Amino acid sequence: MHRDPVVVAHGLRKRYAGFAPVLRGVDIEVCAGEMVAIMGPSGCGKSTMLHVLGMLHAPDSGTLSILGQDVLSFSRQQTADFRRGNVGFIMQASNLFSHSTVFENVEFPLIYENVPSAERWPRVIRALELVRLSARVHYPSNRLSGGEQQRVAIARAMVNNPRILMADEPTGALDQRTSRLIMENFRSLCHASGVALVMVTHDAKMADYCDSVYTLEEGLLVCQKHSVPEISADAGARLLAGPETKIASCLVADNFLKQGACAIRSEAHLLHNEGLLARTATLAPGSLLGKDMQNYALPMPVRHFGGVRSLSLWGAFFGFGALPRTDSSWKASLPALRPLGRGAWSRAKARALAAWSLACGVECLYAAGGKEAPFVAWLASRLAGIPFALEARTTDGWLAACQDAGAKGKAWQEAFRVLCRDADFVRCDTLALAETLSQAAGPDLAGKIAFVPDIQTLAPMDEETLAAQHREKRVQTHFLCAGEMAARKGYDKVLKAFSRLKALGLEAKLTMAGAGPELKRLRRQAKALGLAEDVVFPGYVPHENIASLYLDADVFLAPGIAQAGGPSDGVPSAMAEAMAFYVPVVASDLPGQAWMLDGGRAGILVSQGDEEKLAQAMERLCRDREERARLGVAGQERASAVAREASASLAQLFAPLAARRRQSL
Repeated sequence: MHRDPVVVAHGLRKRYAGFAPVLRGVDIEVCAGEMVAIMGPSGCGKSTMLHVLGMLHAPDSGTLSILGQDVLSFSRQQTADFRRGNVGFIMQASNLFSHSTVFENVEFPLIYENVPSAERWPRVIRALELVRLSARVHYPSNRLSGGEQQRVAIARAMVNNPRILMADEPTGALDQRTSRLIMENFRSLCHASGVALVMVTHDAKMADYCDSVYTLEEGLLVCQKHSVPEISADAGARLLAGPETKIASCLVADNFLKQGACAIRSEAHLLHNEGLLARTATLAPGSLLGKDMQNYALPMPVRHFGGVRSLSLWGAFFGFGALPRTDSSWKASLPALRPLGRGAWSRAKARALAAWSLACGVECLYAAGGKEAPFVAWLASRLAGIPFALEARTTDGWLAACQDAGAKGKAWQEAFRVLCRDADFVRCDTLALAETLSQAAGPDLAGKIAFVPDIQTLAPMDEETLAAQHREKRVQTHFLCAGEMAARKGYDKVLKAFSRLKALGLEAKLTMAGAGPELKRLRRQAKALGLAEDVVFPGYVPHENIASLYLDADVFLAPGIAQAGGPSDGVPSAMAEAMAFYVPVVASDLPGQAWMLDGGRAGILVSQGDEEKLAQAMERLCRDREERARLGVAGQERASAVAREASASLAQLFAPLAARRRQSL
């Protein structure tokens, strides 16, 4: 463990002409990962001391060593270079460029340092992830709250990977709740990464977060508390470094950038952090204004393989571009894959994807979402001679298609057997889908098929967890639905059940968040039922803003309905998120939802489409606050357990591929 001090100051003195001495012989040592608070009344010299330690001002006398170097012997240029590379500054005002995006604000120091553009995106995202703000990367900074702006300032100070942070009243202009959140960010940042923090503050509550506390009294430091945390010697060097590559996979999906595809983006984020994913690709065309990128906040490149504007696709369509000669036995399988689409444009996408994969060193193609992606990734893997893996999702129609007893079902089953034969593994998002596809594949291929639920897409922060556990006791019960406004969601049944509650005179309100084809019809239905004043339709809510809905909700409703011949829900990501926020759930008995609620032990299950049973469950939770609390805790425990198991299981699927790569190196 590393305990050597990164800042050592002895006998620092500072006096401004015409004034009494500010520093009269300051001695201090700061170790890696240590949070140090400097307190004292206004005008006592706290900021002066911080500026001296940060090499902004030179002391009149004394010694100052930073990272083992005598910085007082440096020239002005050497001081500036050393400070820029090793010390980050955070002031009380965030000083962001108000009309620039969060990305542009955090990126600025990297531009100043001439960091190549290809490196800037992942470093900015990783810096924002340190303060849990990567989801805001495309936001204009003037749309952020005061606390969020300060967290962006912290990310900007961290983007050059400094070993030391100097913070002057960083929470002085913030409310207590936001200040605590900022200090929690500082604590996790310092203790996990080995960054030392020297903070000037007048707030004793903020100083309590620090390991060591000093007061500046008549120009001298007086130690009130001192504790050096155990920090790994190389933790700081790893702070913004990417994960060690275990296998350079590429996730391929029809369109994981669209609204509502947060489950696939969360999966990509986890795999990247595990060193199992290096790139992402979408078969959707990129928009001229880049609006599709508003939902992208992953620290890795994304490539579009769609749209008539793509020159690489036109080149692949007409057969330009060399590919290595590979075994052409895959051609015999093309007729079986007709249900997935095998037109000339899809084959052009596959050819372009194969060429790009070889050029970028992609070692595995992982088709994760959509109906075209499995075919394109499969064909590209055959052309490039690299491994292929598949994710089958319930919402992509696999379950309904393979359960069809007619010719359509047989065609889909045959297509799946071809994909499964050539895939290293097939990941299914529900247990029912895994069982159905195992039967379709047959006993010789069933071992490749694994059930792994979706990765948790949103988890409450520390302050949000506390707020979720101790919800305000209100007379009015707040019901929440969140998701695509589609017929399969069964939201019309919710409105009818809610109407019954209002007829009983119960105090309740209902929020139905989301966009989709059924939104206008549901609004008309609410008005026809006389619920216009009790039901709110906020439309699409950005994923990074939806936590406020969960914190305000008392009960979450997921009344999905299986539709013949159409896609059905697996485990709705919004339902799993609500459970993580201690919101009790009432859900229909769709297989995925029943599994997530552990057969009714972590929530209330009702029969699909049963309006009366749904109303009874809603009334029960409306009247019984203790039952809501009990189910909220049970749901949170279930969601946490599922999240842990899903993360480990998904990484384990790639383990054989990673092992083969290690053997070949």
